[in-house]
Amino acid sequence: MTTQQLEITVSDHQPAVVVALRGELDIASGDTLRRAIRNLVRQGRVKIVVDASGLRFCDSCGLEALLDARDDIEKAAGSMRLTGVHGILKIVLEATRLRDTFVIDGTPVEAVAAMVVTASQHVSMV
Repeated sequence: MTTQQLEITVSDHQPAVVVALRGELDIASGDTLRRAIRNLVRQGRVKIVVDASGLRFCDSCGLEALLDARDDIEKAAGSMRLTGVHGILKIVLEATRLRDTFVIDGTPVEAVAAMVVTASQHVSMV
């Protein structure tokens, strides 16, 4: 019996994209997340909120996939915010002392709102 380990749902919330994760983020599914993020970046979507509220599991390989995603986004002059950090992901972030490596918001709505504020602060008046 085959089960899908990671389900990724992408929804547009201008100016950001919300990437909702559901299931397990680990060695078997990390490349799925990397590909999804790289596809968004290639499309010019570089303000990305990753909603982890639906994750049941995340190991060090899943954390590495999140770090790679963040790096890809930042190389494209974008930004990534995490939301819904709980359970094992929260423990892994704290145990590895990488919690401060990510900007973490409580909900996708808060993260998108923060990106809207950031985008408007970068608009210069002539």
